[in-house]
Amino acid sequence: MDIYQKILKMIESFDTIIIHRHQRPDMDAVGSQYGLYLTLKENFPKKQIFVVGDMNDMVYLSKMNEVEDYMFQNALSIITDVAVERMISDDRYKLAKARIIIDHHQNDTDVQDVDIYYKDATYSSASEMIVEWIKKTRLRVTPEAATYLYGGMVTDTGRFMFLNQASRTFELASYITRFNPNVQDFYDYIYTEPLAKRQAKNMFSSFDVTEYGVAYRKNDADIISKSGLEFQAISRGMVNQMSGIKEIPIWANFTEDVENNAIVCEFRSRGITIVDIAKKYGGGGHNNACGATVQTWDEVDLIIKDLDERAKQYAKDTQ
Repeated sequence: MDIYQKILKMIESFDTIIIHRHQRPDMDAVGSQYGLYLTLKENFPKKQIFVVGDMNDMVYLSKMNEVEDYMFQNALSIITDVAVERMISDDRYKLAKARIIIDHHQNDTDVQDVDIYYKDATYSSASEMIVEWIKKTRLRVTPEAATYLYGGMVTDTGRFMFLNQASRTFELASYITRFNPNVQDFYDYIYTEPLAKRQAKNMFSSFDVTEYGVAYRKNDADIISKSGLEFQAISRGMVNQMSGIKEIPIWANFTEDVENNAIVCEFRSRGITIVDIAKKYGGGGHNNACGATVQTWDEVDLIIKDLDERAKQYAKDTQ
């Protein structure tokens, strides 16, 4: 029995299913979670199916459910787009009777008692993995579910700029669009913003550059407060303010998280593997898009030094 059928059989064996994803979700986290949720509701109308997790301005039209603790006891928890325990939103998956993880990041899981761990870092998004599973199992898909899954694929590939296996990604994007996703409405949501937010972004337009071309920003609590923007809009949303510059092969954004006494780090690169540096500091992700969370600005300076050394080595190797 292949992995697709194993997942399907486990889903079929439970009456209650609760779907999780990572904290501070991006659109792939929401897309894979909510697209799966809507697909399961369409194909298994007699089951109790729920979604849980924190909310931000990346959740599109999705709404999370209020789920009581006792409901986890005989439930299956499915976790999408994350495999690292500390990053999973709503840790009550530990109370569930069984657990499935579906993730495309390079980190191994540290979650205990996982019944099915479906990890494949060759996929560009978790939403793409869900679409592949839907295709293999021939499940019905509603236009609403297709919108979330397509949206997750679009955003995690940077509008199909960052691809691991391009032919497969485009094939699966073509497949999910057969179910009539509301592409225009999704694009209007994700790629337009209020004037005040666009103007606030000007506060994050400047950055420093290391000797070997690593661009970086340090966003402290003061500038976050002055901007009026949501934390995620700064931490993840501003990192690519430094992208697309010929002389900058690596860029990084460091944002102070006062609430959790931490600094959230986002790293990006063009043609240079940097995920090992993220892992060194307790994080992870993809070869060219990854991150970590540290406690001090001194650690941030060490990361910048490591990234600069990586850029130096890359320049030397490509001369």
